[in-house]
Amino acid sequence: MAHPQERYQNRVTKYQEKVRELEKKSRWVSHLRLLTSLGGMGTGIYFYLHHLYPVVAGIFLITIFIFLRLVIHHQSLRNKKNFAQAMLEINKQSLARLSDAWTQFPDTGTEFLQETHPFAVDLDIFGKRSLFQLINTTNTFLGRKRLKNLLLSPFTDIDQVLIRQKNIRDLADSLDFRQKFQSEGSLLTNKDQNPEDLFRWTKNFQASWTSPYVKVLTTVSPLVLVILTVLAFILPDRIPFFLPLTQFLCHGIILFYFSKNTGTAFTVADKYQKNIKGYKRMLQLFEEEEFQAPGLKKLQKELKIKKNQPAFQQIKRLGKAVDMSYLRYHQLYFIFNLFTLWDFHVMAALEGWKKKFGYHLEEWLHTLGEIEALSSLALLAFDHPNWCFPQFYESSVGISAKDLGHPLLPETRVCNDIEIKNAGEILLITGSNMSGKSTFLRTVGINLLLAYLGAPVCAREFKCSFLHIYTSMRINDNLDTGTSSFFAELLRIKTILAEAKGGKPIIFLLDEIFRGTNSRDRHTGAKHLIKKLSDTGAVGLVSTHDLELGDLAKESPWIKNYHFDEYYQNGKIFFDYKLKPGVSTTRNAIFLMKMAGIDINE
Repeated sequence: MAHPQERYQNRVTKYQEKVRELEKKSRWVSHLRLLTSLGGMGTGIYFYLHHLYPVVAGIFLITIFIFLRLVIHHQSLRNKKNFAQAMLEINKQSLARLSDAWTQFPDTGTEFLQETHPFAVDLDIFGKRSLFQLINTTNTFLGRKRLKNLLLSPFTDIDQVLIRQKNIRDLADSLDFRQKFQSEGSLLTNKDQNPEDLFRWTKNFQASWTSPYVKVLTTVSPLVLVILTVLAFILPDRIPFFLPLTQFLCHGIILFYFSKNTGTAFTVADKYQKNIKGYKRMLQLFEEEEFQAPGLKKLQKELKIKKNQPAFQQIKRLGKAVDMSYLRYHQLYFIFNLFTLWDFHVMAALEGWKKKFGYHLEEWLHTLGEIEALSSLALLAFDHPNWCFPQFYESSVGISAKDLGHPLLPETRVCNDIEIKNAGEILLITGSNMSGKSTFLRTVGINLLLAYLGAPVCAREFKCSFLHIYTSMRINDNLDTGTSSFFAELLRIKTILAEAKGGKPIIFLLDEIFRGTNSRDRHTGAKHLIKKLSDTGAVGLVSTHDLELGDLAKESPWIKNYHFDEYYQNGKIFFDYKLKPGVSTTRNAIFLMKMAGIDINE
């Protein structure tokens, strides 16, 4: 199979040609529309001047017919071009991900950041250069929300994770489906708009609009009015004009009386008119795709309602009812509405749909959101075929990984192995500045998150147990509450210790703990904290510059020392970012100060 980059590039070329071809056809149809109008007008005038009025009428009808067909064809070409343009942009974005240009994607999910979340801030889940910015391909409000919720609350149930793994594997292999699904989503309007008002409206069924009396009124009264109007013109002596005018007035009063009710419905219909068609196309793509994963098949089955009716067909019916309301924007609609009570026909169609399917719509759109979120995770599996899907320990506690790398770093990333085999085991990571300690902690944390999401991880091999992730890495002062960074760190660690003592299986990632106090207190506090955490059975990684903490390994077999270091060549400092056993034996702070231009006299 071709490399993902090659497949994306081939698709870019394909859709560039497709867009050019459709633009060319669209221009030709525009020219034909103009020629049809001018030709029809010219020949019509010619025959009119020769008093061949039946021919003029025929030419007029033929011209209108051809012109309308060309308008419809032109709109079809425009829709196809928009879709091809969307597919082109998606494949360009996919290439950008592989070339590490994804950091320019506009949607970073910054508004989802929660300072008090156990790990989201420290592991770069949202914000600039975040996991969300890398993988997000959602377009609907509910899809984006679903992806956010998954990233903040990963599963800790092995059955759910394994089901999700199969779903993601299947979607990863379904490149054409994923891209078409995303393209249809990208054509939606007001994508950041919460559809809650749409759900409220579809669930608020008004039975009066579907009553037999309304049906009789909207059928008989307009028919009587048309007959009276025609007869008033043909037989003015027998049918006075005040009869149809009186009925016109009655229609007007009725329409005005119900205008508030109909206006509310039409406002919602107008707001979602284009999106309803988009939802229909997205549902149709999903319902008609053949998947192997049981989880995806189950979602498809749940979209079927009584008599095995596909959801997309019912959304299509809603779209047609909504389209009926769009006649209101025609210049002659006021007269047409007075004649036909068209508002009532539209309301009957809308309420009839709501009666049958109104409570299903929210469920259908949540399913779309679920597929969008899964597709976002699936692109990791497709884009990185050398990554692995993790396995899970069902009873023991631990992590084992080979060639573990940070998924947000370029392909040139340095990978490391890690192994934690026992409850209470803690890896103490020492090393000089810029050597890779903090990045390694984040590497472990973000890959665990991917594992619990059912996604592939950036490793050759990966096996882990289910652990709740807690971090204490980026702690800042809080000016709003008057909390210093040191006290904020204490509160964070207090939470971690309480969770660990409560018996919850956790992994903690602590970076330079107690950095906000003097070295003696920092050493004493860190020493006692590490012992307490180990005694609870929690596992974790602790990075520190305090080399004396390495002596803890002599007191407990569950505390193990690892380090990163640097080397020097020709007066320059270099880092290999490889994790090695033992305590660090190097220092580089003075060297870095001098390199930064700070004069230090040793």
